Amino acid sequence: MVSRRILLFAGSGIASFALLLIIISVGTPNWLDDGSGYQVGLFKTCTSSLGCSTNNRVTQGGLSVFGLLLLFFGIVTAIAGAFVENMSRYLILASVGFLFFSSMFIMSAYATWGVYSRDSSYSAGTTLSSSCVPMSWSYNLAVASHFFLLIALTLIAMVFGEVFLQGRNDSS
Repeated sequence: MVSRRILLFAGSGIASFALLLIIISVGTPNWLDDGSGYQVGLFKTCTSSLGCSTNNRVTQGGLSVFGLLLLFFGIVTAIAGAFVENMSRYLILASVGFLFFSSMFIMSAYATWGVYSRDSSYSAGTTLSSSCVPMSWSYNLAVASHFFLLIALTLIAMVFGEVFLQGRNDSS
């Protein structure tokens, strides 16, 4: 019982760190950066000469925000599963589901973003000689968030496996 709670809280803590990383990643306009003031984010494009303008990337922005919300719900249900004894199996299963789908949405957001690094229209206003615009730190935060999310998902799934097997053994 105690080890379950420790694993749930450890998984929730790691997932909270992943949530912090994805919030920063989504909120900053540095997914692409050429180093000379040309930056592209999920919701803004900034240039050193013209300033920032709203330029939504609907697909990647939507995937990231939905993944962020699922991650939040996964953390809340995991913590609730640590305290509610009679419903813990269902809450932990819901948490595993939320975290799994959150990881898929976040991974899809940064995986589909890669096309922008090879799009010549994004490198047209830059000082780069090649047609590839390098990914910047906001993109890397999304990737790191996904990594920590997978670790949290593994810990919480281990707890669900233990709870499921114990419930199965108790009923037979």
